[in-house]
Amino acid sequence: MRRPSILLVNPWIHDFAAYDLWAKPLGLMVLGSMLRENGWDTMLVDCVDPDHPSLRAAGTSAGSRGKFHKTPLEKPEPLKSVPRSFSRYGVDVDEIRKDLEKLERPAAIVVSSLMTYWHTGLAETVELLGNVFEGTPIILGGVYASLMPDHARKTIRVDEVLPGPGEFSLNQALFRWTSLEPTAGKSKGDLGFSPDLDLLRSVRFIPLLTSRGCPYRCVYCASRIVQPEYRRRNPVDVISEIEANVTKYKVDEIVLYDDAFLCAADKHALQILGAFASSNPQLKWHTPNGLHVSEINPKVALSMKKAGFRTLRLGLESASDDFHLVSGQKTTFSAFVRAVGCLREAGFGRLDIGAYILVGLPGQSRLEIERDVEEALKAGAYPKLAEYSPIPGSTLWSQSVKTSKYPIETEPLFQNCSLLPVAEPEVNWEFLSRTRKMIRESLES
Repeated sequence: MRRPSILLVNPWIHDFAAYDLWAKPLGLMVLGSMLRENGWDTMLVDCVDPDHPSLRAAGTSAGSRGKFHKTPLEKPEPLKSVPRSFSRYGVDVDEIRKDLEKLERPAAIVVSSLMTYWHTGLAETVELLGNVFEGTPIILGGVYASLMPDHARKTIRVDEVLPGPGEFSLNQALFRWTSLEPTAGKSKGDLGFSPDLDLLRSVRFIPLLTSRGCPYRCVYCASRIVQPEYRRRNPVDVISEIEANVTKYKVDEIVLYDDAFLCAADKHALQILGAFASSNPQLKWHTPNGLHVSEINPKVALSMKKAGFRTLRLGLESASDDFHLVSGQKTTFSAFVRAVGCLREAGFGRLDIGAYILVGLPGQSRLEIERDVEEALKAGAYPKLAEYSPIPGSTLWSQSVKTSKYPIETEPLFQNCSLLPVAEPEVNWEFLSRTRKMIRESLES
């Protein structure tokens, strides 16, 4: 008997700017693995796929890093007064429509979501899906669906919104909408399932997730809502997965998606890194998410270097210990300085060690940002300014609502970090541009 199919869809992005930093629809790929184990056939349509044939033919593919292909759009009504251009990022609409029309009608469609302020791109994607597959149930999950489920239900024309981890609720939702029972599949590892890389058009790198959630509760983050429990995979399973995928797809780059990879490193990260320091030293590791600096000691730093880490991002956020004391106690500035020292001693250069600094926080002054940048430079790192986006459900959310010059509580478009929605008037784009220029000049001198 032919197995029923589920269509997985990664939607378009609508924004003022968007960059591809090893972006892959990892959540959908994990769900795809689960669905296959439970008796479904799966298909993936990625609306921002840099390897889409139309982009390759036009020579506009971003590859793994770079600018997404974009198409100018009229700004949504709430953003009309913002003096910046607005675009759809990803594959052209006609090309995605052609891709959809070539597919057999699925039993159901599962659509992911990421940023809350990308909901207009999500709405456009869902509208196209409804036109091509009229009557097919559409289920929405992901970050936006978890952080603002009520807004999603009112705004996006789907049949059901599933907040939280989809592995625990998707099978039941599919049964409600299709009346088809999942078969009993076996689990892949102690977290359930590994991402199904076969869903991708091309595998340029291995997207890796070795843990879910985060043990910290930082006031500016809401990961506990999207992933309430911090859970780690068995290092043996992770090592086997990497070895198998390196051989199968003949790639040598790994992109680590974990929020807390280095926590309790002796029991987890060091075992994984140690397996590749000698057996596969040509691998190149990238960590676009910030690593926890308090976990970096000489042994961890040397293990990262031997395993082939190339792109390091550290979660500094601020050089102020007062900030860390009230924001989650994730680290201290002295711990950051020690971590950078360990990394430099292990052989990493300044340009390898990016340090995220949050800017545009409620009440944050220019002077504080300038001090944070200066201290990060003095420590031997490369400061990376990260504009703060107010996140519904985070501890800092209520203060952000009171501080914002926009109605962020009712309109997610205003949560866009590009708007600096809760920043002090003196912390504007001109100041941030000058600061970034100063950082570049300092690194070149």
